[in-house]
Amino acid sequence: MTTERKIVVIDSEIPFIQGLFEPYADVRYLRRNEINRRALEDADGVIIRTGTRCTPALLEGTKVSFIGTATVGTDHIDMGYCARSGITVASAAGCNAFAVAQYVLCALLSIASKQGKKLKSMTMGIIGVGNIG
Repeated sequence: MTTERKIVVIDSEIPFIQGLFEPYADVRYLRRNEINRRALEDADGVIIRTGTRCTPALLEGTKVSFIGTATVGTDHIDMGYCARSGITVASAAGCNAFAVAQYVLCALLSIASKQGKKLKSMTMGIIGVGNIG
């Protein structure tokens, strides 16, 4: 029994992605402006960033059944269309939470140091939105 390898189109500007999917699928790396309906006609999946808008105009008539976005949000993806069309969508929500926490802690330590204070003697508040806030 032979199984046909899946075809995945990947935004070539996503850092550190090259080589990750090759053991599992035939991969085509394209620049964001090259990811169009014609490029996706025979693709089973696409991995993008926010610059690629996944709408019916892009997806109708393709084999795409999976969209992965290397971003936290999905506002560039027509989630209703994907749900109606059986397209699975995965985002990278929370992927940068640890780095943001490190940045905030370093910023707070820098402010405290410049003021000649210790963090435990200061009152602070962090206002944010979403998973990281």
